[in-house]
Amino acid sequence: MKKKNIIIYLLLAFTLTNCKQYDDFTTYFNTYYNANRLVKESESEFEYQDEKRRVTPRVIVPDQKNYSPVAQASGPPAFMQEIIIDQQKLQPVKIKLDSVIIKGSKILARHPKSSFIEGTLFLMSKSFFYQRDWINSQLKCSELVDRFPEGEYSPDAHLLYAQNLIIQRKFYSGKIILSRTVDIAWVKKRYDILSDAFRLEAELALFENDPQEALRPYRQAIAQSDDKAISARWQLELAFLLYRLNRFEEAERMFAKVHTYRPDYLAEFEAYLFQAESLIRLSRFEEAEKIIKSLENNRNYDEWAAYTYGAKMQLARLSGSEEDFLKTERFADSAFVNSPPIVAVYFEKGMDLFENKEYAKARLYFSRTKNARTPFYATSDKMFNLLNSWEQKNTNIAGLLSVNPNIEKTSDTVKVQLALNYFELGRVYDQLGMQDSAIVFYQKASEITPEDEPKSARFHYVYALSIEKLEPLKADSLMELIVEKYPKTEYGKNAIIKQGYTANYLIDDAEDLFKSGSSLLSNREYNFAITQFLRVFNEHPESIFAPRSLYSLGWLFENDLKNYDSSLFYYQLLIEKYPRSQYAKDVKLPVDYLLALQSGLPIPDSLKAPERKKEVVQSEDESDSTDVQAVSPENEFKEGVNEAGSLKLNPLELIKDPKKLIKDVKETLTDPRLLEMDLPSDPFKDLRPIKKEEPTQEMKPETPPDSTKSK
Repeated sequence: MKKKNIIIYLLLAFTLTNCKQYDDFTTYFNTYYNANRLVKESESEFEYQDEKRRVTPRVIVPDQKNYSPVAQASGPPAFMQEIIIDQQKLQPVKIKLDSVIIKGSKILARHPKSSFIEGTLFLMSKSFFYQRDWINSQLKCSELVDRFPEGEYSPDAHLLYAQNLIIQRKFYSGKIILSRTVDIAWVKKRYDILSDAFRLEAELALFENDPQEALRPYRQAIAQSDDKAISARWQLELAFLLYRLNRFEEAERMFAKVHTYRPDYLAEFEAYLFQAESLIRLSRFEEAEKIIKSLENNRNYDEWAAYTYGAKMQLARLSGSEEDFLKTERFADSAFVNSPPIVAVYFEKGMDLFENKEYAKARLYFSRTKNARTPFYATSDKMFNLLNSWEQKNTNIAGLLSVNPNIEKTSDTVKVQLALNYFELGRVYDQLGMQDSAIVFYQKASEITPEDEPKSARFHYVYALSIEKLEPLKADSLMELIVEKYPKTEYGKNAIIKQGYTANYLIDDAEDLFKSGSSLLSNREYNFAITQFLRVFNEHPESIFAPRSLYSLGWLFENDLKNYDSSLFYYQLLIEKYPRSQYAKDVKLPVDYLLALQSGLPIPDSLKAPERKKEVVQSEDESDSTDVQAVSPENEFKEGVNEAGSLKLNPLELIKDPKKLIKDVKETLTDPRLLEMDLPSDPFKDLRPIKKEEPTQEMKPETPPDSTKSK
C-alpha cells in the first residue's frame, strides 16, 4: 500500500513539474511552429521579388550638386524606403501575415507562461511591420523589450523598434533606442545587428546634415572590435561613407586599410574596386589602371565583370579621352545592357555635361538612367524632366519672338504668352539651382506682362520674392503694385499680408452690393433692390453671393411683386447656373413640379406625393393589433398639414384655383432676408402657418401644447 502511494506521489510530482514542458510542447506544435513558418515564407517571397538571393557589389555615386533623394514632406525618410514592403509585394502574403497575428494572439491569450512568448511577440511585431502598421509593431517591440530585456530576440526587437520610430519621424526617440540597440548587440555579440544599427545612425546623421556624427559610430566600433572579419566590414562601411561625401583621399586610405583585416570575398572585391574609383577621382590614373587590370585578370571576379568595366569607363571619362570613352560606351551597350554600374557611369557623364552647359547631350544620358532602379534614379528623372522643359520653353520663346519681332507693339495676349514662357523658364533655372539665371527671366516676365492682366500678379510676386534680399526697395515697390492693382488675386492677398495691411483693406464689391440690395428690399425699394441683385449676378458671377442674389430675386418677384413668371425665370436661372448651391436645391423640387404641370404631360413618379400608411388604433375590447391602412394621394391633400419642403397639391383644386400652386410652392421657400450665409437646417421654421384640422375617427393625435396659439 505504501509503495502504491509513493508511486502515485511521484507521478503527481512529475506531472506538476512537467506542466510547463507540456505547455511549451502544445504551444510550439499547435501554433508557434506555423506562425514562424508563415513569417519565413513571407520573407522568402520578399527576397525572391527583390532578387536578393544573389549577393552583388554595391553601386555608390558621390553626392552631386543637384542630387535629389527620394524624399517626401511627410512620411518615412528616403533612406528607410528600402526596408519598407510596398503593396505589390505585400499582396501575395497578406493572408499569411494576418494569420501570424491571429496565431500570436492565441498564444498570448491561452499560453501566457509559455517559453515562446518572446518569440511570439517578435513574430507579431515583424508581421505588423511588413504590413506597415508601425504603431502596433512598435507596441509589440516595446512589450518584448520590457518583458525580456536580455532575451534572445532583444537585439532584433531593439533594432525594429528604432526603425519603427524613425519611419514615423520620431528621430529623437529613434536615436535613443538605436543607442540601446548598440549596447545590447555588443553584449549578445550580434554583429549583424550592430552593422545595421551603425548604418542607421550614419544615415540619420546624414539626413540631419551632420557628416562627422555619421562617421563616429564606425570609428568607435572598429576601435572596440577584436574580430578582424567584423572590423573589415565596418572599415569598408566607413570608406563607403567617405566616398559618398566626396572625401576621396580619406576614402582611398580606408579602402586600402580593409585588406589589413580579414574581409570576405565580396568585401575584398568592393575594397579594390572603389579604391580604384577613388584614385581615378584623385587623378592618379596609373595606380587606378593597375588595380583595374588586376581585377580583370582575376578569374574569381568574372561574375562581376560589369563592375570592373564600369571602373574602366570612369577611367576613360575622367582621364580626358573622349574617344576612348565612346569606344567603351559602345562595347558596354552591347555587353552589359542596363547593368547598374554602367548606368552609374552614364549618370555621372550626364552631370558632367550639365555642368558644362551642354544640356541637350546631358538630357540623352539622363534618359538612359531615369528608369533603372538605382540610388540616383530620382535625380535622373528630375534632371531629364527639367531639361525637357528648358528646351520646350526656349523653343516657345524663339517662336513667339520670330513671329513678333517688335514685342512692345503686339497684343496683350501675345505678351502674356511670352511672359508665361519667360516665367516658366525661370522656374526651370530655379529648380536647377541657378538662381542668377532664374532672376533674369523672372524680370523679363515681370517687365513684359501687361498691367491690366490679372495673371501678371503671379509674375510680379515671384520676381519680388527672388530679389527681396538683393534689391529690397524694388521688391517692396512690386509688392505695393500687386496690392494696388491685383488685391483680389491669390498673390494680391499674400502681398497684403506681407505688407502688413489689415484684413479690412480688401473690400468685397459683391458683398457690398448684396447687402445694399437686401437693405433696399427690407425698405420696400423693390426697383433699386432688383438693380443691386442683378449687378451682383452680372458683375460677380463667381462670387458666393451670386446664387443668393438670384434666390432673392425669385423671392422678391413671387412674394412681394406677385409676378410669378419672373419668379419662375430667376429660380430656373439659379438652378441652371449654380446647380450645386444650397439655394438651387431649395427651389428645385417646386420648380420641377410646376414645369411638369405646365407641360401637360403626366407627373413623373419622382414628383408625385408618396403613398403614406396610417395606423388605426382599435379599442381595448378588440384585438391589441393595429391595422395599417393605405392613404390615397387624393385623400392625402385633405389630411394633415403639409410637411416642410413637400408639394401636396390636389389637381382638381388646382383647376379651380391656379393660384393655389404658387401659394403652396411659397411654403417650400425661405425669405432671403432671413438667411445668413448658409441655409438653416429647417428653413421653413416660423414661416409656415399651422392649419387646424379635425382628427380622423380612426386616430386621435395628441394636441400639442401650443396648438391653440397662432404663430
